[in-house]
Amino acid sequence: MGEKRKSQPKEVSAKKARSQKQSSKDSTGKEASTELGYPAIPYPKPVSGSSFTECTAKLTVTLAPAYSRDHLAGIHEALNNMLLHYVPQVRGVILAYSKVKARSDTALMFFDSPYGQLEVSARLLLWRPIAGMALRGQINVQSPDHIGMLLWDTFNASIPASFIPKDKYEWRPFNDDEIAARALPTINQSEAAADGELEDADVAMTAQGGSDADVPSSPYTSGNRYGSGEWVVKGTSQCVGSDGSLEFVVVDVIRANEVLSVTGALR
Repeated sequence: MGEKRKSQPKEVSAKKARSQKQSSKDSTGKEASTELGYPAIPYPKPVSGSSFTECTAKLTVTLAPAYSRDHLAGIHEALNNMLLHYVPQVRGVILAYSKVKARSDTALMFFDSPYGQLEVSARLLLWRPIAGMALRGQINVQSPDHIGMLLWDTFNASIPASFIPKDKYEWRPFNDDEIAARALPTINQSEAAADGELEDADVAMTAQGGSDADVPSSPYTSGNRYGSGEWVVKGTSQCVGSDGSLEFVVVDVIRANEVLSVTGALR
């Protein structure tokens, strides 16, 4: 006669089922959302430290024939062209350089090309974000599909709707009255400028960017919210990044045509 199997208590079975469904990590080892009914967000492992770093690097620069008698001027010209561009040799965006040295007195020329190749070393300041870092950006657009931001008024960041936890946040569309109220300050300012009510100096300062106190770096910092709606804390009317800035976790770093941008996720 066969052996009878003992049935597991219902409480134990329920606990196992919950632990399988609410696993805090996915198959790749990345932290995932534990809320049932929503897709898991692939949070990377947290990384501490700054996205800015300094290093001494060796670079190969191309010298034009015009700099055949002045290598140093040609080196600075080549390095200036690299500023604010992603350079694969150093795996980051070059923001500044110093302590430039040529590693050779002669440049190499190949085949019939009039341009020379010269190895140099320099101290570089880089922007090198890594998945898992926590960054803060200025919100410049919100839509049901994503939140767009600027980092240090220079780099683009985007948080797709799929990386916004739906158990914590929700999209709230504006009604017609809200859209009109948010557009009114901009209309009034434009009319005042057209009627000459604003002084020329103030207009010039606004056109040039002015200071952070005079010209908000984000439309959300001044209370003027543009668009069809905003992301808010679920169950409340509190918008995300109410002060115009928003902290997020870097999920992916995108490199395209020497431009670096990041994709993030909200916690």
